[in-house]
Amino acid sequence: MPAKKKPGVGKGRGIKPTKAEGDIRVNRVARMLSNGAVRSEIIQYGCKEWGVVDRTTDEYIKRARELLREDWEIDRRTFTAELLSQLASLQKDSRKNGQGHIALGCINSAAKIAQIMS
Repeated sequence: MPAKKKPGVGKGRGIKPTKAEGDIRVNRVARMLSNGAVRSEIIQYGCKEWGVVDRTTDEYIKRARELLREDWEIDRRTFTAELLSQLASLQKDSRKNGQGHIALGCINSAAKIAQIMS
């Protein structure tokens, strides 16, 4: 008796994932890319975990890269404001915890971002 195949494995058409499942896969691939994974690792993961072929995983990679690009397509002023806000919060927390050297680092970084110092 032949061994049972996972759905989606082999030459036949597998079960197509729902939109939600596809989005989860794309988000997983985006996380992998953010953590430094290369195409071959993602292809291997897609085959093992989802039973999909290279072409399908390449589509997930394409969509994940678009998602990552959208995350960073903000204007320079907005990005600067967000960074300065994060540094201000870190500086406050550092002072509360008696970590003056970290607070000073936040102040220096904020000054560089705001182009007060070089």
